[in-house]
Amino acid sequence: MTLPNEGEPAKPELAASADSAGPKKFKDLQRNITMLQIAKAADVSQGAISSMLNDRNYGIRVSEKTRAHVFKVCRQMGYIPNDLRALVRMYPELGGYSLLVASDIPGGILNPLVTRIAAAAMGALPEATNALSVGLYEPSVDYHADGGALPQSVANFVSSKFLIVGTPNRTLVENLTRRGLSVMCLGYELALPGVVSFVPDFGEAASLGIAHLVKLGHRQIGIVSGPFGAVDPQVIDFNRGVGLACEQHKMPSPALHVVYGDLSVEAGRKACDELLGQKNQPTAIFCMSDSAAFGVIERAQASGIDVPQKLSVIGCGDDPAAAMGHTALTTIRLPIEEMALQAVQEVDRLVHDDLPSGSRKIVPPLSLVERRSCAPLNPA
Repeated sequence: MTLPNEGEPAKPELAASADSAGPKKFKDLQRNITMLQIAKAADVSQGAISSMLNDRNYGIRVSEKTRAHVFKVCRQMGYIPNDLRALVRMYPELGGYSLLVASDIPGGILNPLVTRIAAAAMGALPEATNALSVGLYEPSVDYHADGGALPQSVANFVSSKFLIVGTPNRTLVENLTRRGLSVMCLGYELALPGVVSFVPDFGEAASLGIAHLVKLGHRQIGIVSGPFGAVDPQVIDFNRGVGLACEQHKMPSPALHVVYGDLSVEAGRKACDELLGQKNQPTAIFCMSDSAAFGVIERAQASGIDVPQKLSVIGCGDDPAAAMGHTALTTIRLPIEEMALQAVQEVDRLVHDDLPSGSRKIVPPLSLVERRSCAPLNPA
């Protein structure tokens, strides 16, 4: 599987217009239509047409409503601009696919969840498409003030279908939606018109994990959560779910059994040391990530503690590595591949239509995957 740095627009042999009055095949489009003809048909000045088609401000201010009207007229006339960027602006369904990843995700595109999204998105692309551009963005940069910092696949105008992974940057997304492009946010919610967010319920994940351990008889449960004081919605939802689950199952406050960290393998090792060093050692540990759970299992076994007979461990994510090894990990499966597949289908659909006036949030269902890292409580 190849993920080139920059994608190319899909081959334009398919339908190039969503307008019923427009051309049905790309081959029917014409290169000999002049800007003057477009200006007359759209009832705007030729200078305004030049500004829009070249995406430059020649001293003529054009409203978004006028821009949309002119582009619709161009589509109906079957006009093909000479510039590839103008072509994609006019016919966004012919643009490429771009996966934008937040720069603060540990491991970047090598992060297990990111690689799963990328692989699933590649598999979901239409047959006529052979590329998915991949780029990084800074969650905290103001891309309105610093347009030169935009990721290349955004700045070069040849991509029109965007999947964003990680903490969304509002100014980045606004740069896309103001061009009439649809955006899919995976993992986080962003309430902006034209944006569809796919958000796993980490609170429900915590509830499922703790309910499974309680069913096995565990009442002393250690929790490995995200960084202390984190404002990340995923961490907040997870911690909220832990608290609600403890209330539901009438368990004592888990405060003494919560360890915070970056959810890496090393964080799992350290959490295991801290939790098993307490006076009332937990008989089970639930981790907000599979990586942290791997670290817990490694450190416990290195200390001579049998997993799962003496210590049950459960993770969250269902990374590919979770099913490997002698002690395959019981985990809460996040539907990453399904989210990526649905996001590609949705961005394909919306790129043919006018952007919706509001945003939409999709919460995919979670599931418990039982393997060998959890066992009923052994009173001995």
